[in-house]
Formats: sequence, structure tokens, C-alpha cells
Amino acid sequence: MKLHGIVPACVTPFIEDKASPEAMQANLSRWLQAGVHGFLIFGSTGEFMYLEAEERRAVLQAAREVIPADHFILAGCGAESTRQTLRNLIWAAEDGADAALVVTPVYYTRGNIEAQRRHFLTLAEKSPIPILIYTVPAFTAYDLPLDLIAELAAHPNIIGIKDSSGDLKRVALQIGIQEHEDFTLFAGSPNLAYPALSMGAAGSITAFGNIVPELMVALWNAVQARDLTRAAGLQRAITELHGAIGPLGIPAIKALLNYRGYQAGQPRSPLAPLDAAKTEMAIAAWKQAMGMCEWWE
Repeated sequence: MKLHGIVPACVTPFIEDKASPEAMQANLSRWLQAGVHGFLIFGSTGEFMYLEAEERRAVLQAAREVIPADHFILAGCGAESTRQTLRNLIWAAEDGADAALVVTPVYYTRGNIEAQRRHFLTLAEKSPIPILIYTVPAFTAYDLPLDLIAELAAHPNIIGIKDSSGDLKRVALQIGIQEHEDFTLFAGSPNLAYPALSMGAAGSITAFGNIVPELMVALWNAVQARDLTRAAGLQRAITELHGAIGPLGIPAIKALLNYRGYQAGQPRSPLAPLDAAKTEMAIAAWKQAMGMCEWWE
């Protein structure tokens, strides 16, 4: 399985504090119209740590119902124990995921290379669907060593990595690991979409695929067409938007989606909705980004 393209790290709609399969389906239909290539359900932007097991299953099953077969679904399946992660992988396979994203476990094993190796290789041997490694040091305070990533990439059931380090040097070095036929790298930072794609990354998986899917898809198309001037302009707009709303996190993403008419609901506690002043600032920044790129069509 070779995955590629622009992939929203989908928000999980919490309507009256309940995960809504119906709202997820409505959002997915709109993202499909924007031209994205696949979807990540239950990534960091999906508040996966706050979901209950029955919510995970209901939302993923609903997503599969509306996502056509030519668009892939990644399901976030990471957990702190290998046992729970494997259970999530089995559920994801049963509920229609094509592959899974597995975040590095760190509570007891941060920096323990042997434990990380054992975790990922055990999962690779037992998972019914292919897995991608997910490294996100902003949340885990840890990055897998590059030589361990290269070792894991050799396993046929480990087909890629989402790198959210924001470190272009690391991304560039990992793109070289794509010498393994089925191993691909997805850039997890919207700031690195253009440079990563231009160096050969398979795609981009970001929260920005939620709020500006049109710009992200236009950036992908520009890189594929070797229209680097256009791609650079799109990247500038995306980066300026990230500078304005990035620190506001998931509440800003959901506020902007609600403003655009998506059904995002509210973040789940202990996260809180964005206040009115910050919501106005986020909307203004979004409008500016879209205005900078009126020519994306």
C-alpha cells in the first residue's frame, strides 16, 4: 500500500459532549469536495486521548460509510501499552480503516529505544492492517532516533511515518528512508508542506487540512505541476496563518470550522472553546490567508 496526498487530521465533532458520527459524515463530505486524498481519523487534532472505545468505533464506522474506496482512511490507534494499541488496531481493521497511525508510547518508555523497538515490531507482526509511525515531540517530548526509524521501515507492515517534529533536517533525512518500496513520509507540520513535498515526501497530514483544505490541495497540485512560485505563495499564506492561530490549538481549529459552516462542535474538557476575542482574531487570520491566495482556484 502506497499512500500519498493531502490528508486532513480530522477533528472529532463533540456535539453536547458526545462524539457525533453524523457530524463527522457531514464534515467528511465537504472535505471530499475540496479534493483531499485521504483522511486521518483520531489523530492529535481528533482529540484521540479523550475518546471512549464505543465512540471510536461508531465514528470510524460512520466515516467508512461515506468515504469512497479510492480515498484511504488512517485511524489513530496509539496507546501507552502494546496490548491496548493492538486492540485498537483490530477494531480499526474491523471498522474499515486501511492503515493505522501509531504514536510513540512515552509514559514509562521515553528514551528507551529497546522498548520502542519491541512495541513497534510486535504491532507490525500482529496488526491486521499496515501501520505508520507517528512522532510528535510537542506532545511526547521525545523523537525516535533516525536509525531506529530506518530499522523499523524495513518491516513490510510498517509502511510510513508522520513526522510532526517541525524539523526540516529530520524530515529530509527520513525522506531518504523511502528507499524501502512501501515506506512513505508525511509531513505533519503545515509550515513544512512545500519544502517536504518538493523534496519527495509522500504528502501532508495536518490540522490545516480541516480549515484550509482548498489551499493545501492547491499547494499539492502546484508542486506536482512544478509551479514552484505558486507553491511558495501558498506556503507563505499557510505559514502566516499558522503563526497566528497555531498557539491556540484545537479550539481555534474548531472555531474556524464552525465559522465555515462545518459541524465541529466544541473541544472536550479539559480543553475549552475559544473565547470571542480570540475567535475574531482567528477568523481575521483565516480570511487574510484566503485573501492572499484568491488565485488558488
